[in-house]
Amino acid sequence: MGIKKVLVFDLNYMGDMLMSSPVMRALKRNGVEQVDVIAYDFCIPVLWGNPYIDEIFIVSNWKDKWKQAWRARKRKYDLILQLNTSLYTNILMWVAGGSERLGYNHRGRGLLNTIRVPIAHRTAHGGNRVRECLDLLERGLGWKCDDERMIFIGGTQKINVQDYNLPKSGT
Repeated sequence: MGIKKVLVFDLNYMGDMLMSSPVMRALKRNGVEQVDVIAYDFCIPVLWGNPYIDEIFIVSNWKDKWKQAWRARKRKYDLILQLNTSLYTNILMWVAGGSERLGYNHRGRGLLNTIRVPIAHRTAHGGNRVRECLDLLERGLGWKCDDERMIFIGGTQKINVQDYNLPKSGT
């Protein structure tokens, strides 16, 4: 499978976004050329400056989620990656299209994925989310992902969305 363009659905909170940041590095190290992320607007400070993210689709409400999913569909991604087990997110991924959709199949919530990785329980609720996210790539794609260091480029400057080519929601 020649994966060059990936969209990561990570509609979670800031801490979860930070813990999933090693996934972006693993994608690039495995030959992915374009890594885009759909994320909540309040997570921009955690994502900003991550050298492994090319573009961020920002959502701030439920309408934005659908608009950005339809917008993403036009990009024709090779892979769409779901880092949570939400059925709602799984439906949004299906709307976004993609040649392949990879995610965990927890309690049947990954039914619209083309690559379903079984998981008995969510380790993120008492385990290691970093490892859980990397395991998804290892089990679903057969990649070796051993760099668990989280990526955070902090700073004190005010972040202006327009300065970083982060598309505004709905554009």
